[in-house]
Amino acid sequence: MSKLLSKQELEAHINQFRDILAHFDYSQLKNIRFFNLESLYNYMDTVEGNPFQEQYQALQSELDFLQPYLPFVSSERAAHFLTAMSKAKDDEEIAEIKKDYTQKLRKDFINVARTMTTNDQWASLLSTCEEIRLHKEESSLASY
Repeated sequence: MSKLLSKQELEAHINQFRDILAHFDYSQLKNIRFFNLESLYNYMDTVEGNPFQEQYQALQSELDFLQPYLPFVSSERAAHFLTAMSKAKDDEEIAEIKKDYTQKLRKDFINVARTMTTNDQWASLLSTCEEIRLHKEESSLASY
């Protein structure tokens, strides 16, 4: 189990994530166009030495801390996850579903975060993540 972050640590990681995302430098790409974000993510995941590698790794590092507190950004994605989990037959299949949805959840979170333009939107996101953190904290305390 990962370490439970404090409210201040969660806020610091979200602000660091926001800063990295806000200063993502696309200037090194000259003649490359991506059809969609999925192709950009695929490029960053598979092309060694790509100009985004350092920035992408920094984003992923922050997401490693934030992962337990990330909300589903759509009820449709949450419903698909719950349906897949309910149909899982063994622990191996459950682990594979969790791995798959972890990546989807991270990409969804990046996509939503990219569209946030106001401090109120970021405050709302932080509030949602904090609610998840509080629930985890209460669950952790209840298990003692």
